[in-house]
Amino acid sequence: MDIPICFSNYFVNKQSLRSFSNVVKSKYFKNQDNGNAFTKFLLEDNDLVCNTSKNFVFILDELRNNLRNNCKQEFKQYFTQFKYPKNMSTVDKKDVFLGCINALGDIVPKSLYGGKHNYKIFKRIVQEIIYTMNKQHIFYTIMLKSWDLTVSPWQTLPSHLSCEILNKILHWIMKYLLSAIISLNFYVTTCKLDSDDNKLHFFKKEHWQSFHDKMISGMILTKIIHKYDQTIMKNGVSTKNNLQERLKLQILRKQIPKLHLFLKQNNNCRAIVCLYGHLGKTEKYKIKEKLLFLKMLNGTVHEKLEKQYSNLYSTWLQKCKPKLYFIKTDLSNAFGSINKEQLLKILYEQHLKFQKTEKCLYIKKKFAQNFKEVTSELQKPLLIRVGSTIYEWKEGLVQGYKFSPALSELYYTYMDKLYFKEHMNSNESLLKMFVRVVDDYLYITDSIKDAHLFLEALSNYHNVNYNKTFVNFHHKLIKYSNKITFLGHCYDTATLSVSRADNIYRGQMCYKITFSHAIVNLHKFLATRIGLSSIQINCHIFNLHYNNEKTVWQHIFITLCLAANKFCTILAIVCENSEIEKYFIFYKEKVTVKLCNSMIEVLMKNKPHNYNFVYCINHFRYLSYKALYLCAKITPKCNSLVPVLKSELSKSNCIHGKWKEHARIIDRNGQIFQQAVREVCKRPDLKIIMKKFDSLPIGFECYRNHQK
Repeated sequence: MDIPICFSNYFVNKQSLRSFSNVVKSKYFKNQDNGNAFTKFLLEDNDLVCNTSKNFVFILDELRNNLRNNCKQEFKQYFTQFKYPKNMSTVDKKDVFLGCINALGDIVPKSLYGGKHNYKIFKRIVQEIIYTMNKQHIFYTIMLKSWDLTVSPWQTLPSHLSCEILNKILHWIMKYLLSAIISLNFYVTTCKLDSDDNKLHFFKKEHWQSFHDKMISGMILTKIIHKYDQTIMKNGVSTKNNLQERLKLQILRKQIPKLHLFLKQNNNCRAIVCLYGHLGKTEKYKIKEKLLFLKMLNGTVHEKLEKQYSNLYSTWLQKCKPKLYFIKTDLSNAFGSINKEQLLKILYEQHLKFQKTEKCLYIKKKFAQNFKEVTSELQKPLLIRVGSTIYEWKEGLVQGYKFSPALSELYYTYMDKLYFKEHMNSNESLLKMFVRVVDDYLYITDSIKDAHLFLEALSNYHNVNYNKTFVNFHHKLIKYSNKITFLGHCYDTATLSVSRADNIYRGQMCYKITFSHAIVNLHKFLATRIGLSSIQINCHIFNLHYNNEKTVWQHIFITLCLAANKFCTILAIVCENSEIEKYFIFYKEKVTVKLCNSMIEVLMKNKPHNYNFVYCINHFRYLSYKALYLCAKITPKCNSLVPVLKSELSKSNCIHGKWKEHARIIDRNGQIFQQAVREVCKRPDLKIIMKKFDSLPIGFECYRNHQK
């Protein structure tokens, strides 16, 4: 069975790597044993070393000598010909690839390939790794299946071991050599520059280091972090002269979470801590218990946004559609802006209330212990690691800390009640809706005075992000927009219709999917990415109360295009060309049938009682095939699906095509519930709507290998 490998793990976020000697020890380059130690290090198996021919050992020894001669400058000589801007900016991956392939060309002997055919495969693997995505797993062994083992030097190896030796050598080159060339010259990381979460960005190492040092210095100057005295780290005992204590300190230092800076727009950054290592069952249970405790203290159960908005719309209709005023905002650095002293007071106050109302003695005792442990942990120094230096986080909470989200929710729920009490309470004379999710706020009211009062109350928070604040009325300092985007939905402030925010589908879909180890089971992987578990079919979008039928059909088409684009992208990245067609049946099952049925079901539940949503099941089938046809036509690797889809489109095209008897509605068991009616299938108004679905929605991009 082919096992996928994540090569990006070897060069992503490797800021502390300074020398190739940190990757491969210098002892492997010595000539004392004629390179035997290096061969063993490379093949990792004595049996393989014993079965390797002398000619092959000579080639590996040549690789060792080339590596020793070319690593002295940390491979920097291969990237001097490219012109880089003085300020920090992303490096073109083409330049990275050219530099890496030149370096590997000088190090890996040409005789190792055995010909141009094998060299092309090697070059393709290097390209795949450089253009890889964050946490992307690659079926590396499948790429080697076309490697020619009948040429020298591979024919000199035992036939039953040649594949294994090939895998070992190329895996070593990619893991230790290619990754080191990249990590020593570039800092590779994900950024918050756009919605492409898994896209990897390459920065010149010295540019990133300069930026990183400036950011850390700024955090020290603004007293966000403070250098921690490591001599008192172990119970106040000096560790300068005690070897045992120094070893204990080293173990403790590794347990301290590492600080990462994630680049945002305008060269700003977000500080996030990353704790490495796996937690034991006992530790996981304790954390889960404390999180439950904090949730119970919060007590507030927020009504779902969809339900609140539906109630607002009903009242808006009853009041003859008055003008509504929308305010959308968010808080910047929500965790870091939390006042720790105030948080401890809130914890104490909420815990006291809980103890007074709770009757079960066991729960009271258990929660009292949790309260003691949480407050004790909050009062301890919150330590972070930057390289080998340890700092104390002084301002608020840090993102990535295990209890930060739960403590933040408790804090802001309490503060919201303090600042927005008048706006959160229901009022018969006013039509209003207040929603906060983490650090995002949406407030809707039918009173302009109330809207301005809300903005005044909002100013009590000193970390309001006014760059991301929008209103649909005139204000001197705040941006105007008649369409408000909130939590992946776009609200039309005039008609109150709701649609998907375009950032859900805009751009390359491959960067929105994590190609984890789960690709081993491709059927299951596809099911969780193109099915109901990944593509939300909720009553907020598929709602005929506040969305007209034309808008609903647009949502249906966009949803199917989203599923089709994901389907084509996954197959183009994971599958071989010969296997793609067999997955079409899977698309029919998960999208054409189940996803379409789910949309119909939600629409029928969320429509006015006197409204008749007239459709034919073939309308949905036709659009599902049309969406896949449009994506497959543009995705080069999926072009083989086009003839099959043309056939399916002609069969299901009851709106434009030749009339044939077929089912209009099918029940859950797949039986015909109602026969099709010609007048329903060929509705003139629906024909006009369907004509606009001859191209992908604006913003959709289909996968093309190495286009970015």
